[in-house]
Amino acid sequence: MVVWKEALYVAGIPEKKQKRIMRSIEKKRPVKDVYLLTAPSNENNCLEYVKANQILQPYYRKRDVVVYGLAGSEAAAQELAASMLCDTYLSTGDFQVIPHLERRSGEAGDGS
Repeated sequence: MVVWKEALYVAGIPEKKQKRIMRSIEKKRPVKDVYLLTAPSNENNCLEYVKANQILQPYYRKRDVVVYGLAGSEAAAQELAASMLCDTYLSTGDFQVIPHLERRSGEAGDGS
């Protein structure tokens, strides 16, 4: 199952297409040139980006995929990851990206 965070970072995707792309991903339909920024599978990493079509594989059917960012190309995904990392460091003085993004999403969900 795909879980979209409230405070989703987006790069390289026009605003009009975002919802349509997100619905396609939720319905497990292939999408072209879309990358998801997710929590890393390895605890030593800060973030992970994968092609959206990769989560169609059987491995991901048994797991929740928490998405913190959506990008329209690999280059946009790399820039978005760097931006997320910089935002985290500027806000907290640390590189604990996922806890920061969780707090940020919680604040966005509170109507902030």
